[in-house]
Amino acid sequence: MTGAELAAALGGLLFLAFAAGWGAHWLWSRAASASAPRQDRADELAAELLLVEAARDAALAESAAREAAAREEAGAVRSSAEAAAREREAEMQALSAGLRAAREEIAALRGR
Repeated sequence: MTGAELAAALGGLLFLAFAAGWGAHWLWSRAASASAPRQDRADELAAELLLVEAARDAALAESAAREAAAREEAGAVRSSAEAAAREREAEMQALSAGLRAAREEIAALRGR
């Protein structure tokens, strides 16, 4: 093989390598541009997810506030019910003491 033949063979191989690289680049760029709408959709989904998470956090905070208010109201109702029960108990003890005193007075008057 002469030097001219060797140069021609190497030139042909370099041209084929260049053509293969160019073709691979073209295919890669086509595949990347085809996935661009998918990327846009992924960005839209991520933005929607952030909005939904914010709404969920707001709902959880509102639920916690309602629960705290309900607990506070239940505590107030319980304390007022306990106070009313103590008041009724005191009234009952006073009535029992008055009834006992009246019975003793009646017994004393009968015993005369």
